[in-house]
Amino acid sequence: MLSYRHAYHAGNHADILKHSILALTALSYGQKDKPFTYIDTHAGGGLYDLDSAEALKTGEADKGIRSMLRGSPVLNGIESYMDICKSMEEGRNQYPGSPELVRRLSRDDDQLILMELHNTEIENLKRRMGGDSRVHIHHRDGFAGIRALTPPTPRRGFALIDPSYETDDDWSRAARTLIDVKKRWPAGSLLLWYPLLSRRIGEISLLKDSLTVSDIPGILCAELHLRPLNESEEDGWGLTGSGMMLVDPPWKMYESIAGILPGLAGMLGGEEASWSLEWLNAPV
Repeated sequence: MLSYRHAYHAGNHADILKHSILALTALSYGQKDKPFTYIDTHAGGGLYDLDSAEALKTGEADKGIRSMLRGSPVLNGIESYMDICKSMEEGRNQYPGSPELVRRLSRDDDQLILMELHNTEIENLKRRMGGDSRVHIHHRDGFAGIRALTPPTPRRGFALIDPSYETDDDWSRAARTLIDVKKRWPAGSLLLWYPLLSRRIGEISLLKDSLTVSDIPGILCAELHLRPLNESEEDGWGLTGSGMMLVDPPWKMYESIAGILPGLAGMLGGEEASWSLEWLNAPV
């Protein structure tokens, strides 16, 4: 039974890293006149109420996106993402999930394919985004769905694989899916989000090793650490940060991400925070 609900965590530091990079990717694809397809394997509810009981229970948005919105100046490189967040927070106390963020950055002829398995979240997703003719919603397992639905039409595009990692096999399924889908969809850029947890150091290493030995060129790994991973940490359940894998990212994405990581680390984690950006497999 799926239990993860992103409403508790919307707008936290992990969302900010993920969505900053996702927005950079969408903007890059939007620079050309040709349409793109966006695929989201774990779309959730599409957007989130920051004044909901779930969000208020954790207060993660207050330490994350709301803190950044009240800071100044806006970090160079993420202006479009922050503009969307500001308009939604000021208007209806909402935060854009990945589907809503890309929808607001897409054009009339772009296509969005959204998948969600959770019975409650799929109904939220349909209610919030089902009226847009560009949006195609599927109630199904995202790992299997992206394999079945690639290559899409248009073939030019990108995908976000963003599981909850609430089951142990999410880690191995994420790596296998990334590798399999890249073979099925050579033209696509693939993004994978993953949590940094002290109790999951082994799984994080295996994820990176699996992608490195795949020999797929152009795998970029970006991480934001609010505090160091520590194998001996007694409470290894807390999220110490998060990472993004980008397979065949758009041109100059390395430079774009390198330009925002130091600022995100400073704004979200302070002196204890750190970041890293490296090619696991160099681009061709």
